[in-house]
Amino acid sequence: MAGIETQGRELQPGPEPPARPSWLDKQLLRELPNEWRKAYLFFALAVMLVLLTASMINPPSISTFNDSIGKDKYPTAQIYLPVVLIPVLLVYNFLCTALKSPALLVATLSCAYSVVYFLLAIRSLSERNMEPWLAWIFFYACNTKSVLFPVMLWSVMNDVSTSQYSKVAYPALVLAQQMGGIMGSLWTANVSHVGGTTGLLFAQAFLLVLLAFLVWRACALAASAPVERDAEAASTSLQPVAGSSRPDAEPLMNASPSQPGACSQCGTGCKAVGLKMWELVEGIYLIATKPFVAGIFWVACAHLVPRTILDYQGVALIDERWPRTVDGVPIPGNKDKQTAFFAWCNLANTFGAALLSVLGLRKLIEKGGLALTLSACPLVMLISVLLVCFFHSFWTVQIVLVLVNVVQYALNGPSREMLYVQTSKEIKYKAKSWSDMYGNFLQKFIGAMINNNVNKEMSSCQPHCFNATFSGIFTVGWCTFWGIVAAVLGMKHAQLVRDGQKIS
Repeated sequence: MAGIETQGRELQPGPEPPARPSWLDKQLLRELPNEWRKAYLFFALAVMLVLLTASMINPPSISTFNDSIGKDKYPTAQIYLPVVLIPVLLVYNFLCTALKSPALLVATLSCAYSVVYFLLAIRSLSERNMEPWLAWIFFYACNTKSVLFPVMLWSVMNDVSTSQYSKVAYPALVLAQQMGGIMGSLWTANVSHVGGTTGLLFAQAFLLVLLAFLVWRACALAASAPVERDAEAASTSLQPVAGSSRPDAEPLMNASPSQPGACSQCGTGCKAVGLKMWELVEGIYLIATKPFVAGIFWVACAHLVPRTILDYQGVALIDERWPRTVDGVPIPGNKDKQTAFFAWCNLANTFGAALLSVLGLRKLIEKGGLALTLSACPLVMLISVLLVCFFHSFWTVQIVLVLVNVVQYALNGPSREMLYVQTSKEIKYKAKSWSDMYGNFLQKFIGAMINNNVNKEMSSCQPHCFNATFSGIFTVGWCTFWGIVAAVLGMKHAQLVRDGQKIS
């Protein structure tokens, strides 16, 4: 009997393994605790608005620049971008230190840019064509915002996420981001039916205020969410999120050091001023002294040099197809046609990135890690530039631009953000701002210098001034080095996750 009972016990089925989450469960983040799902919902709406506003306003800024100033000045405008960005970046770093709340940081900058766009909209009501000096302001406002806002928002999200949380949530956030890009592109593609450039400027001003509210709500939910230690958290293999409601939890952003009441001692005051000045540029020191952070600095923006070369070819060929003037006679309708075409290209970028993020991002990360997803962009960029070098035409340039943008937005961008999760708070905010923002325009500067000295459109080299030999050779060397750095970074990140360490 005992043997029979033992045999019976051996035949009893064990506990069933937990069911694998479905595709819908992954998109709805049902693997996460409920409190964090709510926080990531508002973050998803916020990143959606960031790309929606960018895809809405960048096309009219380019077409307005071509219309009011001319495509021959476009490389020059890009060359001066790093100079324009310096005061913006210094102000951002000062606000990161001075403001104790990331929500207040986002609200401050959102309202500031909202005021700029609102004033541009008011001014454009009285003028059919935007004046050149306003077109310069419009161009630089859009270009600084396009890098400032994603960096700022992803810094906040990286701060509240662990490596495991980011693997679960970031693909869904990328999908939400691309959905915003699709909506913004469709909006701008119908520019003639939404009030033209003026209508887009008014909409931009309103949506930036809405963005501030969404981030405030997301941060409030993240701050009040408890640390999950129950079976639900264990079943998802997720660790508690940093920055929770523990009494000893570190605040999301560093508070300013306490100051003497009246600053009566000159030495104390000078020391405080020196500390504040150091905090503005501390990110540069972190990049220079931490190889891992220096590697992120490289892979974050390395795509912009060859992409700037391709972008200029795209702008030149679009302006050739829909010129501002024919035999000296202005054609006002062509500006809206350029704006609409830029919007349709953005739509293709965001739609493709959304599909790739949903169907491939998480699977690629699970199978090959960040080394695989970070290496995809340099390979695709190299192939794209070589295709343009051998088959230079309007549609070749537009198609490869869509291809490289899809890979950048869906794979390289979120993979870069996951690298920051395994770093300290100072790196997440201060080093990231210099890396992603100033590195962005530093790489664009290099690409613009190549365009200005090698590929610049001039009457002496018509119909096209693209130097395929130099551009191709340069891109081969650039992308090879970029790919090596990307692969090393991905392997280092995997080691940090295994060892439970962070770069500080």
